This record gives sequence, C-alpha cells and structure tokens, in this order.
Amino acid sequence: MRIKLEELKELPPPYEILELEPCTPVYLKPVDWELGKITITPRWPGAPPSKVVECVRIHVDPKTKKYFPYYWDITPRRLVHQLAPMLAQGIPEGMWLKIHRDIPGPKAHFEVAWVEKPE
Repeated sequence: MRIKLEELKELPPPYEILELEPCTPVYLKPVDWELGKITITPRWPGAPPSKVVECVRIHVDPKTKKYFPYYWDITPRRLVHQLAPMLAQGIPEGMWLKIHRDIPGPKAHFEVAWVEKPE
C-alpha cells in the first residue's frame, strides 16, 4: 500500500495522539479506522513549530477507552506504514491489536500483531 501525504484527507479534531512508551505494549480493540493527515507540534529539540504528518486513526470499542473521543491517532511514520496495510485487510472479529515500541525517539521500530486478548 503506497501512502502519499498530499493525497490524504485532513482528519478532523479533536486529536487524540497515542503516546507509546518503549518496551510497554499497548492493546487496542479496533472497530474501524481511517487514514489521513493531521498537523502536529513536535517536541524534540530543533523540531519545526508544526508539521503535517500521516495519521492512522483507530476507532476503538468505547468499553475499552474510558474517555471521549473513542479513537486514537497514531502518527509515527514507520508505524503508520505498518498499520495501514494490516488494517486494510480487515479487522478480525473479536481480536485486539497489540503495538510494541522498542526505543524512544524518531528511530523507534514497532511490532504489531493481532492477539486474542491483552497479556
């Protein structure tokens, strides 16, 4: 799946950025998803004041996320390019999406998998 930033639609706010901690898996119960772009304010030293980035918005079961909005916006480029083709194949009935980040910072790699339940 080829993703072109200039061809993506702008996702409407509010934005709910999923902050992934290294070596701490996150489990999501997806019910739908969208691919688009959002404008973020990077926090790393020397970063531009704002930046338009690709975003996978994963809508989750409201029973699994305590507060509105019932979705997460995922912006790390490597992760967006892993998730979009995976989600485009369909969301398996009753499965959870497990996301694991290896290190902090922009050079992080991610492991994603469908699992039956959170571990």
